[in-house]
Amino acid sequence: MPRTPVDTHPLTLALLLADARLPAGGHAYSAGLEPALHAGLGIREVPALITTRLLTVGLVDAGTAIAAAAVAHAGGGAGPGPAGASGTGDRIRSVDAQWCARTPSPSSRAISRSLGRGLLRLAGSLFPDHAAIAACRARTSDERPLCRPVVLGVVATIAGLSFADTARLVFYDEAQAMAAAMLKLEPADPARSARWVLDACAAAESRIGELDVCTDPALIPAPATPQMDEWSETHSRTRERLFNG
Repeated sequence: MPRTPVDTHPLTLALLLADARLPAGGHAYSAGLEPALHAGLGIREVPALITTRLLTVGLVDAGTAIAAAAVAHAGGGAGPGPAGASGTGDRIRSVDAQWCARTPSPSSRAISRSLGRGLLRLAGSLFPDHAAIAACRARTSDERPLCRPVVLGVVATIAGLSFADTARLVFYDEAQAMAAAMLKLEPADPARSARWVLDACAAAESRIGELDVCTDPALIPAPATPQMDEWSETHSRTRERLFNG
């Protein structure tokens, strides 16, 4: 995998991307936890929700990130410059379309695109001359930004992460967003939430081997989440809320 053009270890960049304090991430996003609690989900059911989230929405996002990473890698995204940005950008947009087809909730799509816009802005400040970032910018707009997993996959490739570690990053990012939100929505012992994150990521670990095929965007998993979609849509119409979703 290509290495980052800055003198930073891939693991360090992965930790940065998974930090809930990141302006592009979890401080404004509960990964579906707040909608679930508003709908009446009990606290004791939250650990199961986190695991279920990773094995459904998380699988879609992880597969999408791997597909985007493969496009960026194959498109020569290892170095700076505009060469090939247009063709790579078209393929990145195609990956985004595959994700969109697997994310039927309009509010969930809108939230992910908002997060993707923020992450692309951050990536542009970290890698301003990188071809893969140029390709993303060439195929995004204020009306239709790229979704977060697409941008995350491209940045993961720039960082030098393997496909498997890219999937782990997606899983952890989703789980820790829920855990961080839990501490604001229902304050309690942080050690409890940490245990939930570890257990959920352990459950998702067994699925990572299945995601190698996602270098073909058509093979991104497509699990259905009708209850989560309904919660998300209801939440988008709720005025009194702490998180976007």
